[in-house]
Amino acid sequence: MRVPRTIVLRLSLVGLLVGLLAVAGVLVWRAQRSALQQAMAALPAETLRASFTDWAAIRETLGDPGTRATRIERFIERAYDRDLSAASSIDESAAALQRHFGFSPATVDWEAYGQSSDGAAMVLQLPSSADMSVITDKLTDLGFQRPSTATGVWDGGIDLVAGIDPTITPELQYVVVLADEHRVVTSDTHDYAAHAARAARGADDSLADRVDDLVGQVSHTAAATLWAGDFACADLAMSQADAEDHRRAETLIERAGGVSPLRGLLMSQRPSGTLEVVLGFNDADVAAENLRPRGRLAVGEAVGRAGSLADTLRLVRSRTSGAQVLLTFRPVSQNGFVLSEVNQGPVLFASC
Repeated sequence: MRVPRTIVLRLSLVGLLVGLLAVAGVLVWRAQRSALQQAMAALPAETLRASFTDWAAIRETLGDPGTRATRIERFIERAYDRDLSAASSIDESAAALQRHFGFSPATVDWEAYGQSSDGAAMVLQLPSSADMSVITDKLTDLGFQRPSTATGVWDGGIDLVAGIDPTITPELQYVVVLADEHRVVTSDTHDYAAHAARAARGADDSLADRVDDLVGQVSHTAAATLWAGDFACADLAMSQADAEDHRRAETLIERAGGVSPLRGLLMSQRPSGTLEVVLGFNDADVAAENLRPRGRLAVGEAVGRAGSLADTLRLVRSRTSGAQVLLTFRPVSQNGFVLSEVNQGPVLFASC
């Protein structure tokens, strides 16, 4: 039986409309999620530790440097002085990246770096106006081996990258250019670059499924570090401290009222310097039990180094939200290193 042409046309139009609505739905979904949430949704699901830098937000705060090397270097210096680049893995090679690869902190929207037991990968989100062919042309000129597919891995290797510029991280050895998503994915191994690219283009599970309850608690993030699941305990536990510091920490924890193991930890710094710490627990009851002890530890002695965290950070608010404890700090000094201060050994934040 022949189907009338008008019916075929209507079905075609319906199919086109459904497709357009699906694309629109994805765009709306992305627009409603913060840059930090989008970044976590672009990292592989098995990621244990993630770092995030919102370079677009930092440029709004410090000014757009353009693409000249001297201006990019001054921009990075200012970001460092404000401690806004503490989570970045490419800040020191910004000028070299812009020159050789066509992207850098001066031009990308955000940077995410994820580490797992299987490998590490960086994801860079470029503006929708970016010409991704510029990047592929530069990769060709640099000597990267072009992949057989549009979303395949450009093979470089340590010798190639080291010869381009000594400041460039080995994570740039293998590159995937996702033109449709305006993303660049890199890793120090071919296989993990390919794996991470599948998550970055939405074809595989992502870290977001495990940490949305943490990242959904913060806003206006310029830089952040996240430990997923119980990795916060494994990576930052007091068991890694020396015997004297361990004993001192146990005493402080006991005086504070005791603490429960973490199920995730996020440290998020706003462009203004305000620091938001989110500690995840098994349930709301456990979070409520940990509110006061965690707040006391956060303003107490900084075990393993001189002084107290209160010397540089002032706790201005503490509360619970579901299974999370939220601590908000403001720097005592405008020129203080906020995220770096707690990021380089927050043993009491993650005591287990």
